[in-house]
Amino acid sequence: MKRYVVNCILIVLFVTMTAGMVLYSIRVVREYTLSENKEKTEMVQRRFNETIHMLLELAEDERMQSDAVSYEEKACILTDYNQDKGYMMIRILDEDMNVYKEGTGLASNLSSRDYIQRLYQTGETQVTDAFLAGADAQTINYTVAVAMKEGKRVTGALFAAIYGTEIDEWLQDDSALNVLVGSELQYMGGIPQDEFGRSVAQVLESEGKTSRPVEDILLDFYDRKSGMFWGIGERNIQCFAYSPLENTKAVIMTEVHVLPIIKNIVVMYLVGVMAVLAVGVWYHSRRRRRENRQETENVNS
Repeated sequence: MKRYVVNCILIVLFVTMTAGMVLYSIRVVREYTLSENKEKTEMVQRRFNETIHMLLELAEDERMQSDAVSYEEKACILTDYNQDKGYMMIRILDEDMNVYKEGTGLASNLSSRDYIQRLYQTGETQVTDAFLAGADAQTINYTVAVAMKEGKRVTGALFAAIYGTEIDEWLQDDSALNVLVGSELQYMGGIPQDEFGRSVAQVLESEGKTSRPVEDILLDFYDRKSGMFWGIGERNIQCFAYSPLENTKAVIMTEVHVLPIIKNIVVMYLVGVMAVLAVGVWYHSRRRRRENRQETENVNS
């Protein structure tokens, strides 16, 4: 009877330790992933918000509003202003969507760009997905554009291009993969260039099983919702969290591999299990020796 009680106690200890380890590990990984996602989202959001605020202030600048200052002069003022701001460029557009550059004056017309059309039609600030620009058309950037108005009429615009490498730097982390997902649900930032444009659906389906249907996750992206889910690949377990960026159609998604995060917890769990096993072995070997001794005494008597 006593052996049965001891075995039950050992089993209860093992089950309790295992359940506790699993629940604690889930909580640690969940909190870490959400915290990482929140931090990276806030960092990128801050850069976009600073850019929007800067452009809105410039749109009210007397020099930008004045008809007495030529557009080429305004372009020069913006280039000088950008020296300490670190943007790829800051440009001004006229009422006909012509963009001006220092040194050359009229540089091009952006009337074919969807985001510029929306800006002039609605007057609402636009933040684009990442795209290739620059003289070599090989530099990834994100463009933020605001309208210049007379009353409700859009009379021009200002835009600033943020280097894609800058956003990538914000997203980098040794223990997590942080990715900026664009409006078409494609990888845009935080990934190697050969991954640029890869669809989120393709990535999630290639990971193996997810704790939620991929369609529901993508619907959250479209609906600008935050959330999280778990994934099980061939060789690892992942935890994912995602959050929308305000004033954009982009989402920051964080992927964390579970095992490196819970490594110390697993080690402590194994030490505890070994201790329970050691107690069990000690108890049963001690009991066996006592029983053998009693059998020997009975034979001798």
